[in-house]
Amino acid sequence: MSSCPGVQGKADLHVHTKYSGVHKMGPLRFPESVSDPVDVVKKAKAAGMDVVCITDHNSVTGAHRAVRDCKDIKDIGIVIGEEVSTADGEVLAYFIEDEIPAGLSAVETIERIREQGGLAIAPHPFSLHCPCLKDQIFDLDLDGIEILNGGHIDDYANAHAQEIGKKEYGRWALTGGSDSHCLKNIGATYTLFEGNTPEDLRKSILNKTTDADGEIILMNQAIAWSIEVIVHSDKLILRSFLGLDKEKIDDDPIIYKVHKMKLGQKLGALFGSLVYFTPPIPFIAGGLSKVTFKKLEKHGIDDSEMFDIFKPFP
Repeated sequence: MSSCPGVQGKADLHVHTKYSGVHKMGPLRFPESVSDPVDVVKKAKAAGMDVVCITDHNSVTGAHRAVRDCKDIKDIGIVIGEEVSTADGEVLAYFIEDEIPAGLSAVETIERIREQGGLAIAPHPFSLHCPCLKDQIFDLDLDGIEILNGGHIDDYANAHAQEIGKKEYGRWALTGGSDSHCLKNIGATYTLFEGNTPEDLRKSILNKTTDADGEIILMNQAIAWSIEVIVHSDKLILRSFLGLDKEKIDDDPIIYKVHKMKLGQKLGALFGSLVYFTPPIPFIAGGLSKVTFKKLEKHGIDDSEMFDIFKPFP
């Protein structure tokens, strides 16, 4: 893939695979994503992306698998990244090779990224439901801030990030990413940059000439993602009862976690899924989340207590 001067490229800077760990929502636990890294790259290319950045939670395994297994897929670049859970909020690391450990301060995390020659960007910096840096972005050595996150359906997080980005124009690169946890949404939100290669993207971020574009997912798409991962998990649990997939334990993190679960945990997960799938519970849950976001936005409630509900498990 060669650089084309004068061309404006598209990059989805925020994509998850099945290596992103487990998500907790109330009593339910399910994978953050069930997407295979190869399928992620194929979907990003089909969506018109020139570059895709794989940014799993606290892991670079999925990104390395994509690079290893997608050598025959032409005309799309792959950037190894990671969404790091710092003690202060999440930080996106790009152009790294080795995993940055979770739990460090944001300052130390960024130092670790710099040691690898990588770039650091604040994802969803004013999120109402994800651990984020908020006003700490003004004190950190960041290369950019994400002003358009495709997974944030509230009316506040993206709008406030865009407001800050406009007010402080030239201070950071302004980026966008789908934050996709399922294949369908990859490439819906993206970063515009000069050129069409990963190196062009890197230069544009450093030169602060990027911009964000695309769409935010709809509520029904968010619900579809949760249903997709729960159905996939239930399928693997049922297969485990039959003794299937044992040969894939070492290669698939979700199969590994399922086979490590005790019988009671598996039965509890299946029962919880049945409750969640009972109409119209998924839509009630989605509606309640939007109401909660509205209240947080209106009253300025400290949302830190919500992070225990949404944070990924190791």
